[in-house]
Amino acid sequence: MALFSDPDQASSAERLPLTTIIPRAWIGFGKAPWHCVGLTALTLIVLTGLGVLARDLQESGHRGLEMTGNALLVLTIPASLGPLVSLLRLADQLLPTGAGSEAEANPSKGRPLRWLLRQTTALVLLEGVVFLGGLNVTRILSGLIASHSGVLSTAVLVIGLLALSAWALSQILALPLLVHHGHRPLAAMEHSRKIVQANRIKVLALLGLLLGVNLIGLMGACLGLLLSIPLSALLLMASCRTQTPWDRDSRRNMLPT
Repeated sequence: MALFSDPDQASSAERLPLTTIIPRAWIGFGKAPWHCVGLTALTLIVLTGLGVLARDLQESGHRGLEMTGNALLVLTIPASLGPLVSLLRLADQLLPTGAGSEAEANPSKGRPLRWLLRQTTALVLLEGVVFLGGLNVTRILSGLIASHSGVLSTAVLVIGLLALSAWALSQILALPLLVHHGHRPLAAMEHSRKIVQANRIKVLALLGLLLGVNLIGLMGACLGLLLSIPLSALLLMASCRTQTPWDRDSRRNMLPT
């Protein structure tokens, strides 16, 4: 099935600049490495600190402490959004622009951090509701069909999980696009879906690159994450510098300067 019904729309689809994101990320990291490492350390401290504390409270055996631990576990993700969004925003500011800086001006430059945090929280909640809703619908349908046919129930479960995986992959750029363009949550989700749809192979390559970078970062008692996570943030934000294939300015601005 064609990605676009209109040839003119297909010719103007945004393309991921996969060949330039690695040099851009490296140049950006070299501008402020300690700022990147500091925000990454803060993110990891919030995630691991609250997570360990929540687990200890849940295992205390006291009902009140268990409820407190559950509440802390729920608060872990929103508490980590602040340093995470700050890291993505810093990465967006550090990335070099092309020869024509107007073509890559940051649309969200005037947005305050608190606005980005509100939109990010709404985006995470919205995507969480969609994912959990789809997962529950798949599980319920599979359970209902299981009494009639085990094979059909398994097929429904597999198809549902594949559909959810494809949807999750289509949202890989939603948060970076929100930070870079200053999108609202629904606009960021739709923009990410369109880019992924037009760059399926490149997005899979980007996902493999991110997984490889962070697997390397897990070596050395996980201290490498202090370097791999900032690089991953820079790679994601560099992917937001999409190009239109037949645009003259896009061809001129492909390489960082």
